[in-house]
Amino acid sequence: MLPVQKMQLHQPSLNEVAEVLREGLSKNFSLVEVNVVDCPDLSTAPFDLADKGICGQPRIVDIGGPDYLKPFPQKQKIYDFDNVAKLAELPGALLLGAGAGPHHKIGVNCELVCNVKLGQRSNNKTVIAKVDENDGTYILEKDPSGEFSLMGNFLVSEGKQGQVLEIKAKNRIGSENFVSCVHKTLTAHYGEKAVGLGGTFLLQTGKANIHVMPDFATTALETDAQTDEWLRFYEMDAPLIHVGEVVSADPEKLHLRQEHFHCFSDHGQGGHYHYDTTPNNASYLAYFNVAEFVYRIDLPEQRNYVF
Repeated sequence: MLPVQKMQLHQPSLNEVAEVLREGLSKNFSLVEVNVVDCPDLSTAPFDLADKGICGQPRIVDIGGPDYLKPFPQKQKIYDFDNVAKLAELPGALLLGAGAGPHHKIGVNCELVCNVKLGQRSNNKTVIAKVDENDGTYILEKDPSGEFSLMGNFLVSEGKQGQVLEIKAKNRIGSENFVSCVHKTLTAHYGEKAVGLGGTFLLQTGKANIHVMPDFATTALETDAQTDEWLRFYEMDAPLIHVGEVVSADPEKLHLRQEHFHCFSDHGQGGHYHYDTTPNNASYLAYFNVAEFVYRIDLPEQRNYVF
């Protein structure tokens, strides 16, 4: 039995959030459109999600955390999607987001790109990204196990179509990456009122800096510099499909990870999104929904990692 803490999120209207993001993103991108639209079929190209939409009782789920990875990995921290959905009071849900892959199944530590519909219409399109320790290259492969480890940050919903936020942003002129710009815009506007967004975005053109975790470190990871030296960074090519979530604040001190997105593609590239590396040729298309609750599952007792 994993401990669960449930927090009501501030849930402004989609129209209000669209206006807030339109103003904030315009400071970081030269071309910005943010509208409320009917959710397109996200199970088709170019998004290829496990269900058609991101609506229906949307909630954010934050499981474990980097404190189970650093300074030394707690490898016994294993989770499964079905149990997470039940703990989030939405069995049979669509889960989208970022985490650590099932090292006990894959054989090495790896990145999780969660993309799974549970229940009677189950459809698991989850993939993992890992480092080939022989030559330092990365490998993207399917992962049908239904499990993950250490940490996870997901949007959980019924997978229905409905009204959502559509964001188009091109030509980055500021220093913030796309996700951080969304996050910091919400924080600046709503303060300690926690707003949760989740869903998917597509880097349509350009390139991005992406990291892939290698196998577990044999020495302690105690500083950011040690972590960056351990991680493997690559420049990857659009189109890259990202899934994950943003929470703008942590008023109840649940040690929430406030932004986390991982990506995949049909050309064998994927991992943890950092930022686009070609700002003049960067274009984004996003579909997000505003969450009702956040569920904090298996909060680490020792909380040293700051994010």
